[in-house]
Amino acid sequence: MRNLTPVILQAGLKEALTEGGIVEALCVEDAKKVLNVWQGTWRIQLRLGDQTALLVISRGLEPREFKTVTGLISFAVELGLTTVPVPLKTGEKATWTHDAAVEPIP
Repeated sequence: MRNLTPVILQAGLKEALTEGGIVEALCVEDAKKVLNVWQGTWRIQLRLGDQTALLVISRGLEPREFKTVTGLISFAVELGLTTVPVPLKTGEKATWTHDAAVEPIP
């Protein structure tokens, strides 16, 4: 098992996810519909065993924040996920794993 620091970059997050890590999408600002776009604020953290790491931008230690549901889902797809739950209320979180795929309903 890898040792985590309190922060992680996107490349490390993707690698840890394929190694069995769990990604959590945390809603830090309620989502609301503005015209045809759902906007809010979400942060991403990785859980690996009892360790956690916050996704940060590569230019500094600021948390990477997603401001739209579209951006959040696009990021999840880049990680290789095909099913992406999205929390909509502040304080809620959704768990993303590679084995969380749901069979489509015919």
